[in-house]
Amino acid sequence: MIEYTRKLTESARFQAFIVGVILLNAIIIGAETYPYMIENYSRELHFLDSLCLWIFVLEILLKIIACGKQPFNFFKNGWNLFDFVIIAAAFIPGLQNQTTVLRLVRLLRVLRLLSAMPGLQIMVTALLNSIPRIAQMALLSSLLFYIYAVIGQTLFSQHDPQHWGSLHIALLSLFRILTLEDWTDLMYSGMELYSWSWIYFVSFVLLATFVIFNMLIGIILNSMEEAREEVMREHNKGHSREDLEFQLQAARDALNILEKALKKTP
Repeated sequence: MIEYTRKLTESARFQAFIVGVILLNAIIIGAETYPYMIENYSRELHFLDSLCLWIFVLEILLKIIACGKQPFNFFKNGWNLFDFVIIAAAFIPGLQNQTTVLRLVRLLRVLRLLSAMPGLQIMVTALLNSIPRIAQMALLSSLLFYIYAVIGQTLFSQHDPQHWGSLHIALLSLFRILTLEDWTDLMYSGMELYSWSWIYFVSFVLLATFVIFNMLIGIILNSMEEAREEVMREHNKGHSREDLEFQLQAARDALNILEKALKKTP
C-alpha cells in the first residue's frame, strides 16, 4: 500500500493531473473577478473551487501515507510544508466570512505551481540562493549611483534643476537613465552646458546598464546551475533511501516467511 502510494504520487501522470487542477483553480479565481460570471455561475464556480480544494487535501494525505511509518518526513521537505500551509489556510475558522481575505488565500493556491513543477522549483531555489550575492551587487550599484548622483547634481543643478536639483532627484534621473527611457534627452540637455558631458552619461550607461545587468544575469545563471544540481541530488538521494528501505522491508518479510516455513518443517 505504501509503495503503491509512493509510486502514484511520484508518477508523471499524477503530477500532470495536479498541475491541471492548479490551473483550473486559477481560472476559477479569475472568472470570479467578472460580475457576469458571479451572477450566472456562482454555484458552479463554488463547487469547482471546493472540488479543487479537496483534491489538494487528498494529494497531501497521499503524500503523507507514502512516507510510511514516518509521516513527519513529509514536513521535512520545504516544498511539502509550503503546500500544506497554503491548503491548511483555507480551513482557518471564521475565514469564510472574510471575503477579501478568503480570495487572497485561495489565490495562494496558484503558487502551488512552484512546488508542482521541478523547473520552477529550480528557478525559485536559484533566486533564493543568489540573494546574498545580489545584495553585494546592490551595494556596489548603490555606491555607483551615489557617486554619479553627486557629480550630476554638482554639474547640472543650476542648468537643469528639474532633473538634477537635489540628490534624490538626481537619483531618480539616474534610474531613468538606467531604464534607457529617453536618457539621451538628459544627455543633450547637459551638453548644452558642457559639451564633454556626454562622457558622464555614456559612462554611466555602460557601467550601470551593461556591466551591472550582465553581472546580475551571471549571478542568477550560476545560481540556477547550482540549484539544479542541488534539486537533482536531493531527488536522487530521496529515491535511493526510499528504495533501500523498501528492499530492507522486503528482506525482513522474506526472512519471516522463511522462519515460519522452517518451524513447520518436522
